[in-house]
Amino acid sequence: MSDLLDLPCLPADGFDAAAFDAAVAAQRQLGCAGCYQASTDALEQLLATCPPAEQHRRGAVLTLLAQQYPRLGQLTASARCATEALALAERLGDDRLRADALTTQAFVYSQLLMGREALSTGMKALAAARRAGDAVREAWALCRIGIAYASLDNPQQAQASVGQALEIAEAQGAAEVRFACLNNLAYFWLRCVEEARVAGDAATLAEAVCQARRTAEQATALAREASGSPYQVAVAASNLINALLAGGLLDEALPLLNEFGHLAHDHGYRMLAIEADAQRAVFLGLKGEPVQAARMLEALLNATPEPPPKLRRLLVRSLYDTHKASGRYREALAWLEALVSLDRQITRDNLVLQTEVILIREQVEQAQARAESAAADARRERARAAHLESEQQRLREHANALDRAAHEDVLTGLHNRRHAEFALPLLVEGARVAGQVISVATLDVDWFKRINDTHGHAVGDAVLQQLAQLLRHRLRSADLMARIGGEEFLAVLVGISPPQAAEICERLRLAVAEHDWAATAPGLVVRVSVGIAGGLPPLQADQLLQRADQALYAAKRGGRNRVHVD
Repeated sequence: MSDLLDLPCLPADGFDAAAFDAAVAAQRQLGCAGCYQASTDALEQLLATCPPAEQHRRGAVLTLLAQQYPRLGQLTASARCATEALALAERLGDDRLRADALTTQAFVYSQLLMGREALSTGMKALAAARRAGDAVREAWALCRIGIAYASLDNPQQAQASVGQALEIAEAQGAAEVRFACLNNLAYFWLRCVEEARVAGDAATLAEAVCQARRTAEQATALAREASGSPYQVAVAASNLINALLAGGLLDEALPLLNEFGHLAHDHGYRMLAIEADAQRAVFLGLKGEPVQAARMLEALLNATPEPPPKLRRLLVRSLYDTHKASGRYREALAWLEALVSLDRQITRDNLVLQTEVILIREQVEQAQARAESAAADARRERARAAHLESEQQRLREHANALDRAAHEDVLTGLHNRRHAEFALPLLVEGARVAGQVISVATLDVDWFKRINDTHGHAVGDAVLQQLAQLLRHRLRSADLMARIGGEEFLAVLVGISPPQAAEICERLRLAVAEHDWAATAPGLVVRVSVGIAGGLPPLQADQLLQRADQALYAAKRGGRNRVHVD
């Protein structure tokens, strides 16, 4: 489709815009009802009849196609349409179309495990939605940013972003994006279930199962009440079944299994149908029928046509789990080896798809450049080239910033200093745009070297870990929390004034002082000093951090174990 951008923008003689818009709206509704193949086929025909001069309408159809292709497993087709829609949005200066295209692009990148590209694109979509003043599009962008964070193995930030999107969706009464948020949250919690099961963490496993069930129940209820889409009901039910099976609630899972299977098979959702049958096999294994479960899974694996790689992985993993749970370790080992081999294949396939997506992006960009060259004179062309070079430089700088974006501090589970340095300016700018106050607090453990010297470095590490937990329990999940030095921590509180931050940090200081440190090491005493700076932007992030550090030094000079506000 990229060569469509090369066509000249001729008048749309004989084009019935009203009839075209009505046809597109009808196909949008058909897609919302879960009939993705029929809707996509019709939209492709409508796009072929839409004149090049109707750039807004072409962009809308391209974006709708890009949103529906992933439901059919066609990620590269989705990437092509989203990229072409983005090119039109850039030409038109249309932030709504830009936000839609970028949001879909971010989703495709996440599915292809291109996490950094997904995050960068999602951030651009969020900026476009905010420029357009469109809260629903803002919620969609935040939802996709959450998926990008999940693909980067950052579940805390993923849940925070999707949680923020859910709040906006509920305030706007936007059922579709609300469903997507709830469904994504359920999926994130199910990933936590798997991780906790592998780690043998019973407490985290129980909490993750409970949260997965809660959010999946909410998503299922919303799909039944508001969407009218059997596809959404099926997807939500699938997550709920997984949560119930993980919790051992087999009797509750059975009626949902039956409903999910009927929905998937009756409506021709082939991928979901395979997943439904795989879940039934898992159910049989948990009911004490591992032989029948294994036969069912092998039949699905050997079906014609062959299931796609991700579903093959689900089936192979289920076969491994089934044989292992029934004590058939030889067979389990064979399926584990098959799983490793399949993971390698999936990785190779993903690399091929990533390359295709990059080539698509380059092709569309080249086509856009040709279209612009044909329409512009030499002076405008030079100005546009300078603008494009500037834009490319900005994108390179943004990519470099994302390269430096922080990951998790291994010891405490908080963000590390690199992430804080990347995120703090963004939070300050966000507070400026929203007209909110912001506070920065730096916290330091008093006499930490003495703790290490007296009790050993293992105890010192335990102190830092427990202090991180105290921070999490007393600050909001949306607040930035980072370990920025050996025993130094940073908290950024948007929407909180310095006096309010002082009250929060005073409670934190008291909690540290009253904590049962003797349980960690006899005679252990831990105290902290806190420095706070903030106010209404415009504030420079580095100056704000420097002021907070100076306040921290003042707290130290004042005798330690205290909170000082700049």
